[in-house]
Amino acid sequence: MTRSAKMLLPWLMIFGAGICLRTGIASLSPILDRIERTLSISNAELGLLTTLPVLCMGGLSPLGHRLERRLGLKRAMVTAFTLLTIVLLLRLDGHSYGLLLCTAVGVGVGDAIIRPLLSGFIKGEFASCASAAMSVYAASMGVGSAVAAFGTPRISDVTGSWPLGLAFWALPTALAGLFWMLWREDSAAPAQSVSQPARTISRSCILGLTLFFGLQAGINYVAIAWLPSLYVTLGYSDHTAGLLVASMMLAQTGVSFSMHAIMRVLKLTTIKAALVFSGLAILGTLSLLLAKPLPWLAPLTIGLATGGLFPVALLQPLDFARDRSEVTRLAGLTQTGGYLLGGILPWITGLLIDQSGVAPALLTLLTGSAGLLTVVTVLIRRTYQK
Repeated sequence: MTRSAKMLLPWLMIFGAGICLRTGIASLSPILDRIERTLSISNAELGLLTTLPVLCMGGLSPLGHRLERRLGLKRAMVTAFTLLTIVLLLRLDGHSYGLLLCTAVGVGVGDAIIRPLLSGFIKGEFASCASAAMSVYAASMGVGSAVAAFGTPRISDVTGSWPLGLAFWALPTALAGLFWMLWREDSAAPAQSVSQPARTISRSCILGLTLFFGLQAGINYVAIAWLPSLYVTLGYSDHTAGLLVASMMLAQTGVSFSMHAIMRVLKLTTIKAALVFSGLAILGTLSLLLAKPLPWLAPLTIGLATGGLFPVALLQPLDFARDRSEVTRLAGLTQTGGYLLGGILPWITGLLIDQSGVAPALLTLLTGSAGLLTVVTVLIRRTYQK
């Protein structure tokens, strides 16, 4: 392998892994109606196909750290990609609801292993440009979601088979696994980052990072799940509501990809970036008050805010941990509670909507979450200063 190829490979490893973390879930959403008609299942049973992976991602995140200690980073990642490839291929037999449930669990387990290990990999390989690597990581996840949501129904239409549309995403997953197989892992212990001093990770710090991760994820999940309903109740068409949410995701991906440049130009540390984008989240959620006359304002602002908050949430464990293994452990701990909290917030929003309507419920929960996120950021900042 040439020197330029060796330099490019770690970036391809991050980009490929990021794409695969979303395709297993995002590919299901646009064809849920086809699955429901084919299998004659209830909405509750249908919901399990997208809920189970998120629950596994939350509950099993520490699994990555354990596998790394037993197998090493490279073999643990290759194992996870192999699992993901197999379960996605099993979706070829999509006419079995029980098998689809098993693949949903498999996708969640694979994601739970890969996510914290990626954070540790970036700590070890990109110590001097971690924010750039995290920007690529976060943006690639957005690309994976968009490509899977756009491509799955079209592949299903062309082939005449929605199971084939779901199983197609085993191909990029296998390719991502190949990138990791080509990488030569340094057997020596990862060097400690010289850009960040070592800190004692207290329970309050872990709790703060967990709340930050969960709240930023929850704001994103709630906006994606319920903003279309808000705009429909305001008199906009389904098509317009979908375009508005798509604009939010486009802004989100753009900011995530540019986050390294934004932080460098504005001279933002991780904690300062957290404060800036938390404040932007408050402005975005308050702009829901103008959803009728200015329908684009809230999705655009929330997209900009969540696009910055996600890479910040990924960067924070790197600032507190001393080495790659500790980053993997800390990322696993914070993402465990974080994904569970983020996954619960859309459900809580639904309960509020039943009681008070879409607009009041969204404004209350999103603004409250953004405000609490800012408070948590201030508390984390105190930990940084110790």
